[in-house]
Order: sequence, then structure tokens, then C-alpha cells
Amino acid sequence: MGDSTINLPAGLQRPGFRALDGLRGVSIAIVIIAHTFTPFLGSNYAGLIGVYVFFVISGFLITTLLLKERLQYGSISLKGFYIRRCLRILPVAYGFLLVLICLNYIFRLAIPGRSFITCFLFIKNLPVLQNFDWYTGHFWSLGVEEQFYLLFPILLVTLSVRNYKRLIVCLIVILPILSYIHTKKLDTDVPGFIYDAISWVVNLFGGGTVLILTGSLFSILLLTQNRFITFVNDKAPAISSLLLFIVSSILLYPTLPATVRLFSVPVFGFIVAFVIILNLKEEAIFGRLLEYGWMKKLGVLSYSLYIWQQLFTYKQPWHHAGKNGWLLLLNLATLLIVAILSYSLYEKKFLNYKKRFKRV
Repeated sequence: MGDSTINLPAGLQRPGFRALDGLRGVSIAIVIIAHTFTPFLGSNYAGLIGVYVFFVISGFLITTLLLKERLQYGSISLKGFYIRRCLRILPVAYGFLLVLICLNYIFRLAIPGRSFITCFLFIKNLPVLQNFDWYTGHFWSLGVEEQFYLLFPILLVTLSVRNYKRLIVCLIVILPILSYIHTKKLDTDVPGFIYDAISWVVNLFGGGTVLILTGSLFSILLLTQNRFITFVNDKAPAISSLLLFIVSSILLYPTLPATVRLFSVPVFGFIVAFVIILNLKEEAIFGRLLEYGWMKKLGVLSYSLYIWQQLFTYKQPWHHAGKNGWLLLLNLATLLIVAILSYSLYEKKFLNYKKRFKRV
């Protein structure tokens, strides 16, 4: 299976990707609802569902765009890729952090300087460096994505598609096993230096990387016309993607044993990747729902909403809404206004500039 076997299905030949903005809209809505009602839910189970869907989308989308670029131009411009990623991620993230530094001083939020440093460097996800506070807590997911962007596009350029696929399949299989060993702390069965090595691998690639790799894998399987993927895509009924999305959320339920959830995360990723692929078909019921205008608009705003929501959901610097329904609604309405202004007046300027480096 070499690079010459890459083909673009009809659903990927258009500039945009059908239903992906709508799926982002669903994901950010789940995150915001989960963070708003954190005191009542007692866990962030629902929020993880939204973030994990974002991970799968990222892996699928980035890999597809890079392979489309290789197919069209014969090569991938890493310089162009990193410029586009910087223009997409950094302005809003750093803008939020600068605002938060001011709020930290004004409202005496006691956010330590170490938190800001780990956020600016996108290493908030590494447990050895974590200093958790609510207001920067969501930067752990940005750390996971940025570290993926730093390494795996280089591997995709360096390796053949076949060898890249083999590598990420190995990682998808091995990482949950290493996470299990790390969680169980099998020091008596594993030599100390090996356990230390496992800890570093889990800290660096755990907590979401498997899901991004799963999205990347399914992009390759779709573009290389894998027989099983093609069969499922052709034969699955129109309702299947909606049913799969509902089923996937059960796999992360917090009452499941922790060991089970270590291995249920990759399965969740596989199911969501199938959802993405099935939604590319025009007849997919879930895909049609996600194509509604307001769902797509919510998806377009999803990054700004995700970055700013930490100020308006569970804890607000200016007050704690708690169980006051009106204050909760006021904060959510303010969040929407801030996200719209952030996107329209700030983020969009960088996105327009980003188009100068767009190849596909």
C-alpha cells in the first residue's frame, strides 16, 4: 500500500468536510454544558466526550489535508503546515492568556506563574509539570494537540504512507497497554529503568494522543480504500452514524472500572472515526442534522468558545453562579457574545491571513 494508492472519495474532494463543523458544534456544546454543571454532575465525564471527539477530528482532518496536498503537489510543505497551525492556534490561545494574567491580578485568582508558563509552552498535559487550576485547566488538550502537530506531520513526510500507518497502529495498540502498566504501578514485575521509560512515554503520549492517532489512521484507511472501511461505508444504513455516536458516549462512563476505561478510550476513538466517515455520505441522518446552519455556525465558533468558556462556566472570576439559574444563563450568554467578538474581530483576521499559505 504505497502513496500511489491514495484516492480521494467524493466526500473529500470538496474544499470543506461534510458535517465536521456540525460535529465540532456538538462537541463544544457538550464541553460547555459539562463545565457549567460540574458542581451538579460530580465529574467531567461529559466534558471528556466533547474533547475526545475534537481529538479524533483533528487527527482525521490534519492527515487528510496533508495527504491531499501530497496527492495534488507531490509533496507536503512542512513550513506551510506549521505557519497555518500557528496562525490557527496561537493568537486566540495567547490572547486568552494575556487577558487571564490581567484578571489574575485584578481578582486575585492566585493562578501560579508556573501554570501560565506551561500554557504558553503547550506542555500543560504533562503530569510531571502540572499545576492544576481551573482557569488554565483546559490547556491540557491544546498541549496534546500541539505535541502531535510537532512530531507526526514530520513522520508523515519522512515515511511512506504504509510505514506511517504501521507506526501509528503499533502506537494505538501499545499505548493503552503501557498506560495499564503505568496505572497499576507494576514495579515488582518491571525493572525500575523500564518502568521509568514507560512513565515518560505515557506522560508524553497519553491522555488523548491515541485518539488523534486513531483519526489519523482512519483518514489513511479511507484514502487508501481499505476494504473493510469501504464495505462499512457502502453498506451502513443512514441512521448508523447517529446510533454509533450515542453508543460511543457510554464507553467513557465514569462508573466503569478504570482499567476498562483505559482500553475503552481507543474503542471510543474508532467509533467516532467511523461516525466521521459515515457522515461524509449525503444520506447520513446524523450528517444531515449536523449540516443545519446553526450547528455549523457553532462549529465555526468552537475554538473561540473552547478557549473562553473556562471563564464563564464552573468558576467565574467575578462571582460564582453556583445554583443561581439566572446567573448561569447570563454567563453563558456573555460567553457566546465574547466568542462571537473574539472570532469576528480577532481570530478571523489571522484565519484570513492563514489562507495565503493554504494549498488544498
